[in-house]
Amino acid sequence: MDATIEVARRGQITIPKRLRDDLGIEEGQKYALRTLEGGVLVLTPQNGKATAALVKLRQALVAKGASPDELMTELRRKREGEKMP
Repeated sequence: MDATIEVARRGQITIPKRLRDDLGIEEGQKYALRTLEGGVLVLTPQNGKATAALVKLRQALVAKGASPDELMTELRRKREGEKMP
């Protein structure tokens, strides 16, 4: 799902409800915000081992020269528990 957001005066953004529902994002959850080349922002849930695994995966993919789109595809696969090729 694509969405357009607006940054508020104090830097706050609102994630559209449909996207929050699709991703299971709830009030009070914590996320790490990371930046990638090209100005891509990535929100990663803070839930211990899963977060550490996603960070390692991201580092490995970036080291191999993965594009932001490839990185997001692999992160989604990892998060959903799919086997990567």
